[in-house]
Amino acid sequence: MNKDIAIRALCVDSFLALKGALSIIDANASQFVLVVDKDDTLLGVVTDGDIRRAILRGDSLDSPVSSVMNRSPKVTVEGESRGSMIRRMKELDVHFLIKVDENRRVLGIVRFSDLAVPATRTNPVVIMAGGRGRRLGALTDNCPKPMLPLGKKPILEMIIENLVECGFLNFYISVNYLKDSIIDHFGDGDRLGIKIAYLHEEKPLNTAGSLSLIDPLPKEPLLVMNGDIFTDLDFGELIDTHERSGADGTMCLREMSYQVPFGVVDLSDDGSVSSIREKPVITYMANAGMYVLSPEVLSFVPKGEPYAMTTLMDDLISRGKKLVSHTVDGLWIDVGRMEDFERARRSVCDDSRLR
Repeated sequence: MNKDIAIRALCVDSFLALKGALSIIDANASQFVLVVDKDDTLLGVVTDGDIRRAILRGDSLDSPVSSVMNRSPKVTVEGESRGSMIRRMKELDVHFLIKVDENRRVLGIVRFSDLAVPATRTNPVVIMAGGRGRRLGALTDNCPKPMLPLGKKPILEMIIENLVECGFLNFYISVNYLKDSIIDHFGDGDRLGIKIAYLHEEKPLNTAGSLSLIDPLPKEPLLVMNGDIFTDLDFGELIDTHERSGADGTMCLREMSYQVPFGVVDLSDDGSVSSIREKPVITYMANAGMYVLSPEVLSFVPKGEPYAMTTLMDDLISRGKKLVSHTVDGLWIDVGRMEDFERARRSVCDDSRLR
């Protein structure tokens, strides 16, 4: 168990008397203790408020902490993004979450005060929002895909809010199809406390062509993403990972799987059947539509011409540049298809943190 010393001091067993818990709370100025079993599995939490209320109703200070503990404390697990934790703490009106592993063993405490003010990121963010979204049919006849609402807000606004929560303040948005609806909604970004410049595509430039319109070139790695990705990824961590790797490009990947609806037959070189797999599940890594690029990579993009991001990634490889991956484990939905758009809408409706 790799709990730090401060957290170890706050962990108590369920038989500890309330007066003992008060002593620990006072000694550590913590306002709470964590009740755990012999394996450090979280059983509950007791706050100084819980103890005060117990005293007011006449409970003895010799009573065990188990008699007043909250048996359903709010927890977080490895992989939950910073933005998601902030939204949950605001919704639940709590000041901390208990970090646990898959077996509910205590790993640490995540405090709102440690998350609320992110380090400011000067890296520019480029959001590709110029496409029409033909796969969504009539939904995009009068509305560009990034402006379709998820709950009460457009997809693009939810993307930007997550990025702002990660400390990003400088944005480029590429626009083409029904661009005025995007520009009128966000303006220069002042309403959101950010700066927005627009990359005007005179013709559709695919998923990377608008990068050639950035002038002057940035001095720091830039984050590039599609304007239809619904995610709670910690983008600050993504930038940090890219910079530590020394890579020219970082490509976000998502593990996907599907079940083949038929039996799959494997053949030997001579054509004889070597094995049969009944409806196997195939797992693969898919492009998640989010990237970090070092500034010099932008010089590889042809000026003002349609150019795909996957072509740019292939170009990096052929030039011998370093291209690394970053796996997206949390919430991620590409809302480009009707079924995925509906799934994203249901996620927002089911999770009041995201409305």
